[in-house]
Amino acid sequence: MKKCAVLLIALLVLMFVSCILSDKYMTKATPPEGPTPGKALGFFRQPNYPGTVVHQFKIWEKYKLIGISRFKSYFSFECDPGKHYFVSNAHYPDVVVADLEADKTYFILIQTILDYWPWHTSIDFIPVTRGSEYWDKVDRYKQKLKYGVIQQAAANEWENESRGEIITELNEIISYAKTPEGQNRMVRLEMEDGR
Repeated sequence: MKKCAVLLIALLVLMFVSCILSDKYMTKATPPEGPTPGKALGFFRQPNYPGTVVHQFKIWEKYKLIGISRFKSYFSFECDPGKHYFVSNAHYPDVVVADLEADKTYFILIQTILDYWPWHTSIDFIPVTRGSEYWDKVDRYKQKLKYGVIQQAAANEWENESRGEIITELNEIISYAKTPEGQNRMVRLEMEDGR
């Protein structure tokens, strides 16, 4: 009986992981090899299991939804070079200030952290900076994670339906980032961190 229960749990976990990028907002795809000429490319990777009922986090570039981070998955975002602000809807969110250079690729890891209760979850954005402990690990993560792309039509529909709520929430996050506590949580990605 115990073996059956273990097998059932293993099967459910396998189904969860295999379906993790198959929904209305994100779908499996082939990752880009590099940025379009004149653009910067960023990869957001979440290698760890959240250990919580909250297992996905919306990631914005200012007010634009660019992807949904999930366990054992990653996505990319291509943009114009220059300064960008990446934020999440996670409890006690981080903000990444990224100064990106054209024709370069950048990496940000997303680590989920369980707070006091399963529904209070925060994330840490970990910019992969030159010389950091993660600099040489990003290729290994690529082999273990599933790549997905955002379904832009569905994301646009969701944004249009929730525009006021999104702007209010993101304004609160950006306001928090300007406080002394928020400044301490803000992390940076510099031009020289590109590859």
